[in-house]
Amino acid sequence: MTSAPSSTSMAPCVVLAPADQALGDRLPTCIAEMGWSSRIEHDARMALAEACLVRRNLRLRHAWDDELVPLPGLLLVNPDDMEHLEALRAAVHEHVPDLPLWRWDGEAIVPLDAIREDPEPTSEPPIPASLPFRPEPLTHDEVSMLLHGRRDPDTP
Repeated sequence: MTSAPSSTSMAPCVVLAPADQALGDRLPTCIAEMGWSSRIEHDARMALAEACLVRRNLRLRHAWDDELVPLPGLLLVNPDDMEHLEALRAAVHEHVPDLPLWRWDGEAIVPLDAIREDPEPTSEPPIPASLPFRPEPLTHDEVSMLLHGRRDPDTP
């Protein structure tokens, strides 16, 4: 297991766990070693909604960072016994394909699907990081056009 970069230090990882199953002492330790905190959910729909809120919050908080912040994602405890696992996978794939899905194997946090670790390469080139945006000041005529739809007749 590798530790997460400091930019995601203590970022919330949503943990979907059965309500009737004890989580044990090892899981919180592994979550902390990843640099995450945990938010426990017992319902798949609520867990996905919470993971989407965490994703949105991290994206907003780090919108101007030079590098993309890795998401902690959604950690599934005992996914083999989940009733709606395929529906959850399909919803994540369709609505938030960048949300990582993890599984707790009893000893470590591992990716749920090997495919999600090695996404298919896209034919589009990567978008280069943009320089900081510095707008040019507006002229008096430009402001007049925006506000009144015409040039200011008093401007020389």
